Amino acid sequence: MIQYIEKGYGLHQMLAAQGIELRNVDGVWIANAPDDQVNQLIADYNPWPPEKATKFAEIDQAFESAVSSLTAGWPQHEIQTWNKQEAEARALVAKPDAPTPMLSTIAATRGLTVPELAQRVIRDADAFTAASANFVGLRHKARQLVQALPDAGDYQRLAELFDIKFGG
Repeated sequence: MIQYIEKGYGLHQMLAAQGIELRNVDGVWIANAPDDQVNQLIADYNPWPPEKATKFAEIDQAFESAVSSLTAGWPQHEIQTWNKQEAEARALVAKPDAPTPMLSTIAATRGLTVPELAQRVIRDADAFTAASANFVGLRHKARQLVQALPDAGDYQRLAELFDIKFGG
């Protein structure tokens, strides 16, 4: 009789890679290989490293998606000017006669004063920084939860790993 222990999808992938099909029929696990061989493979399989790696990749993908949402709809060339705009805006606040070649051109084209535009740029830059920092914190928090889980054994806790989500 096969002594099945829930160890995640990776267990089934590992067995399949060895040509072993494992399935549950009316509450009984059966395989196309001898029970003792399957039981040994199940006992030896440590799901934690591959499942943690998968979870880290999932967290990082969700993080990248969240961060990308902050710049969605903005042309890449304009995004590349944001640091320059912010530097000029902060310099202007610190020193009202600071040169602002980029902000001056943008403000004139938009029909704004340079100080008005500088305040908008600073407001937007601060909001972008706060949102970015929040996403970084959420990523680190999720990764710490994964790292705090076991590296072997205690397979009942795999459900905790599966439940970890970026931002949740």
